[in-house]
Amino acid sequence: MSKPEPPSFHLRLPKELKAKLQAARGRNSLNQEIVERLERSLDPDAAMQVAAVLRPLLASLDESARTEMARLLSEMLTLVAKSQKRGR
Repeated sequence: MSKPEPPSFHLRLPKELKAKLQAARGRNSLNQEIVERLERSLDPDAAMQVAAVLRPLLASLDESARTEMARLLSEMLTLVAKSQKRGR
């Protein structure tokens, strides 16, 4: 016995957003890409929670400050990873 098809839902997307999703989807269908992104947004992992906290801060900065913030965060994460390796 075959499984019933999930209900369909028609969604209008701005052309720019659809193009970004198409470019990011990799091997997924566009539908699967949207479903996975929605699922992640409703059940975020720790990294997604950190990103959600940082997003408003980064959006409020100009381009050079965002670049510097990204550099500093990357440096910090590298230091944390190194300290974790030494602690093992």
